[in-house]
Amino acid sequence: MRLIDIKRSINIAFENFHPKFSTNNSGTYYIDDIQNIKVAIRELNHIGFLHTKDNNVDLLAQINASITNRFILSGAQNEAYKTLFDKLNYSIVMLHQWINNYVTTEETEETINIKLPQTNELREFSITIDLLESSLSEISIINGGGGIKIEQLDHGSLWVIISVCSTQIVKAISKAANAALDIAKKKVELELMKETLKRSKIETQATENYANLQKAIINQLLQDYSEQLEDQKEEDSNGLAKAERRNRYKKALDELTTLISAGTEFHPSLTAAQEVIDNFPKFDRQVEFKTPIADLPRNKENSHALQINPEEDDTQTK
Repeated sequence: MRLIDIKRSINIAFENFHPKFSTNNSGTYYIDDIQNIKVAIRELNHIGFLHTKDNNVDLLAQINASITNRFILSGAQNEAYKTLFDKLNYSIVMLHQWINNYVTTEETEETINIKLPQTNELREFSITIDLLESSLSEISIINGGGGIKIEQLDHGSLWVIISVCSTQIVKAISKAANAALDIAKKKVELELMKETLKRSKIETQATENYANLQKAIINQLLQDYSEQLEDQKEEDSNGLAKAERRNRYKKALDELTTLISAGTEFHPSLTAAQEVIDNFPKFDRQVEFKTPIADLPRNKENSHALQINPEEDDTQTK
């Protein structure tokens, strides 16, 4: 789990945990605001700070099961909840102070969450960042935006948060990511068919013909998507003609496809509007890119290739 997710849950708990104790002075006690307390407890449970037990004895489980906003308690029950809530309140305040001093990044509607491919080598990490910078910057510029900024490289995981100049660029990147995901899935499909041909011991010429067909199909998909995504104006504010913009889009899509094939994922900001969230690809519902593995160029000057193998990663955007 990313620190930015932990921060969000702690902040929600801090905002919602305000139990209100009262009594009628006749031996009956009350706790109000139970539903907001439930929200806070669920967030703390989500990040692993609390572990509620599913039984009637556990006080937190009783809150999670509640559908009312008030508890009516005996004196003993009231004291038990007061003791528990005093400890929780102290913990939440301390966690809130710590996480907001330690993780200062605040997500906005102009930020995008990117899960990087699993890698153990610095040169592979460098290649991934180069491809991200090249493809995303190109998409931003074509759509009238500026440069891409890194807001945070998440601690202890393979996630990076970037920011762009406007929600328009966020939408442009999300559309490009959707297109690249479709192309990456087609690559997997075609590669699996090629492997089937090899295992069937079909003559080499047939396999080579299929490989050429595979390249032609992917190239046509890149061309089709670049034409769909590119602005239809003859010339944009940067002075780029339509043909040049399409060529740049095609190159950016090719790079994004390579990244996604290696395991890269693109996710919206935690604070994004539902319209923006719906525009992003749903990577958790797609096929896993285990084979074939994309060959990434070592650097801009060297055309030799190395392989980045995506492995299971337990980090995810909730």
